[in-house]
Amino acid sequence: MLHERRLPDDLAQDLDRVFRFKLRLLDWLLRSPPKALDDNALLVLQFGQPLGGWLWTRIRRPEKRTAFGKAVMALAAKALVSPAEATGVADAIAHDAEFDCNWDLAGNELFFPRLHLNWLETVRNVAEPFYDWFAGSGFLSAPFALTGGTIDRATLMKAFRPQSYGVCGYCDGTLGELGTKSEANDCDHFFPKAQWPHLAIHPRNLFSACQGCNSRWKLANTPMGSADASGLNGTYHPMLRPGASSVVVSATISPTNSRQVKINITDPIVPRRAETLVATLELDSRWTNSSNESLDRGVSVFVAKSARDKGNGWQPDADSVRLMIEDDIAWKQEQLGKEERCMRLIAVLECMRNDLLHEVIAELTI
Repeated sequence: MLHERRLPDDLAQDLDRVFRFKLRLLDWLLRSPPKALDDNALLVLQFGQPLGGWLWTRIRRPEKRTAFGKAVMALAAKALVSPAEATGVADAIAHDAEFDCNWDLAGNELFFPRLHLNWLETVRNVAEPFYDWFAGSGFLSAPFALTGGTIDRATLMKAFRPQSYGVCGYCDGTLGELGTKSEANDCDHFFPKAQWPHLAIHPRNLFSACQGCNSRWKLANTPMGSADASGLNGTYHPMLRPGASSVVVSATISPTNSRQVKINITDPIVPRRAETLVATLELDSRWTNSSNESLDRGVSVFVAKSARDKGNGWQPDADSVRLMIEDDIAWKQEQLGKEERCMRLIAVLECMRNDLLHEVIAELTI
């Protein structure tokens, strides 16, 4: 949520083609639900031969119906019983699909499932398998007229790598080592698919994140609450509203240890955005702990390389050490989003310059 991460346009467009087909399927089942699907005739009539045939292989005849096929018929059956409610659900899903076009619009919010909670499970059973297929064999080019060939989770994750510089866009830490099938970064749903299954393969809803952010801290938690107007306005987004340019990261001397620091993360313009970021990913405590682990080796550890570069015979004094720290701060600012941990390191260096300079000088003169 801190650094901008954006899919290449061609890949985003291909994923959007699959996503739009999923929307068409949900819309059809909700607005014009079939009473039965005994063969693929209705599907071909509704979606054309390639897509209708692709969908039929995942539904199959009643006597050999798949779990997905049963979910499709369950959603259609519910829509037949409650057509007015089903139309409202379809309207809500269509509205939510455009969230990326309206992110900065005043009063922007998501409607499903917040306004139709009793439809969540039925819709999820149809919508979520699309991500399972995406994470597995993927979607072939032919049925969806994709321009870049088969699209799957691994392709998506690799596409984020060149712009990530090995830095997690959520926590500013390391993204992970290369060399595994999944490229060592987790596929995070900004809107978790458990709550917002209709957005599970939305091209603005999938990002690369470090395993810690995705699998330990964020999980199914969400910084946007129930995604009402207040929630979305109080949320950073890696493509639509990156937080790095808005948050202020500062370090103060720890009240319990004069040689350690406490990291604070704020947003002076919209305070709630920083508050929800911290609450979701626990960045203040994570950054504080990692900084203090280094400081335990000595407060001069963050300028050790710069001090070595000064060479033998250099005599540290307040002015030269302050200038050295300021040079390091300027370098880290240029590397924001390109080198891991820059945001917290800048804050610690500023604290060292302002409040711990005497400690640094004392260590460098030993």
